[in-house]
Amino acid sequence: MSYPSTTSQWILESFTGPPGLRLQHDIPLPALGPNDVVLKVRAASLNSRDNQITLNKYVSEPVLPVVPLSDCAGTIIATGKSVKRFQVGSRCAATFHRKWLFGRLTSPSQTSKLGSDEDGVLRRYIILNEEDLVEIPSSLSFAEASTLPCAALTAWNALFCGSRPCKPGDAVLVQGSGGVSLFACQFARAVGATIIATTGELGGEREEKLKALGASKVLSYRDKDWGSQVRAATGGRGVDFIIEVSGSGDQDAKAIALNGQIAVIGGLGGGGSAIFDMRVTMAELRRIFTGSREQFEDMNRAIEVNKIGPIVDSKVWRFEDAREAFDHAASGKMWGEVVINMADD
Repeated sequence: MSYPSTTSQWILESFTGPPGLRLQHDIPLPALGPNDVVLKVRAASLNSRDNQITLNKYVSEPVLPVVPLSDCAGTIIATGKSVKRFQVGSRCAATFHRKWLFGRLTSPSQTSKLGSDEDGVLRRYIILNEEDLVEIPSSLSFAEASTLPCAALTAWNALFCGSRPCKPGDAVLVQGSGGVSLFACQFARAVGATIIATTGELGGEREEKLKALGASKVLSYRDKDWGSQVRAATGGRGVDFIIEVSGSGDQDAKAIALNGQIAVIGGLGGGGSAIFDMRVTMAELRRIFTGSREQFEDMNRAIEVNKIGPIVDSKVWRFEDAREAFDHAASGKMWGEVVINMADD
């Protein structure tokens, strides 16, 4: 089965931000193993971690040079002789943790992250084991599907994979308007939960867009006591789920309901008093680091059934302009996921 022998790719050569990225051409592809597939990458998306990696501010330091990005979607153009899960023409996305298939995250899975522990997906062709891919929803474009592996799956795990899943009538607090938070809004609305959101821009476009996504109340995270406002907005009961991305543990403690769940995506600030207050509420703290392949497949079925469309920023970047895409993502001015279009046809 024929496929290109080389690929173009971006590599990170130094921890100097986007200027440390360099475009390479005619890089040989490795031999195709019996359980491998060749994925023609059609779109890739950026997450906050990707800019952190370029500045060596991520939780683990990659060995340079490394091909960046973890999230992509594309088409399988060749398969190894023993591949059973897919066929030529299958539309797939790569999993964030290559070895996390189901169950709890293990040490081998923790150290197999694309774009940091291993070369990532910012290249036109990539060879992956068939176990490290999922089929994408037929309703989504490649650009939309490229946003699923990290941001979408993190939000899905936060709301549906804890001690109990989010259900109709629950109250969900979504912090900010980053990729995880926007997906959390969409998933919470799909199950009939009440959504409260925070933003730094009250009275502006972001507030209106959050309301359009289903937020019944939008509060300013610049208010020093927004946690009490969240509790007041729920009639004093508090919220059942918090998507924690801002390190605001002291405010979370004021906002969380009895036996609520706090999904920690960023850090958890606020000090020991905040942790003590959350013990009083018997809140469940969960550190979320995307999810397993099994959870990814469950999420994709829900996206298909509920006709959920990932939010892609209005500016989609060319492969050759990847540095500019990184700059745009770092600016925080986007609405939705920053996507690089890899198509060359």
